[in-house]
Amino acid sequence: MIDEEPLDNTCLYRKRTKEKLPELSGSSDCSIISVQDQEGCPIQMMNEKKRHFHFFRKYTFGELAWWYENEYIYLQGLTDLNMLRYIWVSGVFTDSDKDADEDDIKIPGWMIPDIKQMIMKNELAFILAMPSDDDNNSTVASVKPKGPQQDEK
Repeated sequence: MIDEEPLDNTCLYRKRTKEKLPELSGSSDCSIISVQDQEGCPIQMMNEKKRHFHFFRKYTFGELAWWYENEYIYLQGLTDLNMLRYIWVSGVFTDSDKDADEDDIKIPGWMIPDIKQMIMKNELAFILAMPSDDDNNSTVASVKPKGPQQDEK
């Protein structure tokens, strides 16, 4: 976080991120899910107009608030006593590697047994519980229960 001078000559501390944020998937700050301080406490978001009038509130004027501007996140407030050194940002960012293929996704080996078990338990059980479709040359008719279409013949 880099210290900056407040725009409206208030006594609030103002900081911004050192580096620009990666490209957001949306065109605005709606793609930023949350901003948290170094202890994990969420920081309130405020747009530029609300932030200006927030300073004149009696009890909450000094609470930390953030806004997104020019690919940076700005923070302003008194509650951190200018001790804030870094923040956690979670959001929906665009993938920098646009040419990535589905086959390039790497799955850790420890996840494979769980994935396999979930497929067997959920997907295959659902398929076996469905009625058979012998009229359309289904190949697993001996495993599936007979459907209502066989009773009509």
